[in-house]
Amino acid sequence: MVDPRVARFTLPLAAFSAMTLLVLATGAVLFARKIGLEPERVRDFYLGSEAAFTQPRSLAGLLEVAVPHLLAIPVTVFVTLHLVAFLGVARRRTFAVLAGITWACVAAAVGSGFAIRFAWPGLAPLKVLAFVGLEATLVSWLLLVVAAILPSHEPREGDLTGSAPAPRGASR
Repeated sequence: MVDPRVARFTLPLAAFSAMTLLVLATGAVLFARKIGLEPERVRDFYLGSEAAFTQPRSLAGLLEVAVPHLLAIPVTVFVTLHLVAFLGVARRRTFAVLAGITWACVAAAVGSGFAIRFAWPGLAPLKVLAFVGLEATLVSWLLLVVAAILPSHEPREGDLTGSAPAPRGASR
């Protein structure tokens, strides 16, 4: 049974979870197709490639991508973590550790493009790790939300699996 405090919010919670999972899936496909999941491709994306005739990313180009992500990603993580905390589906210490990992992935995912381009190209694996880590942790959080709003069937009086006697006329 769904917690009665949450029961009336199951539809909005399900819609939020479904739309966020769709955005995460779309983002994963776009990231894999545009940048790639190999550190060499990530490095070439930010530093340019003579073989692919691409220019290095400019500061303006990096900012055009980073600025909207600096609002969208933290707000999504903030809301999702608060939903999980409110639903009470994770222990306090576990929640804190996993939330810290999620926020570290957020910071690394947004900042690593700048670091690869302007500091050290060897940070390309960090970009891949941060992206995969952020996707995995957000999907995990959203699955916790979905699990909390799914009705669980608890035996009630009169159910055949419950402890109540069988209905009249039922044969053994």
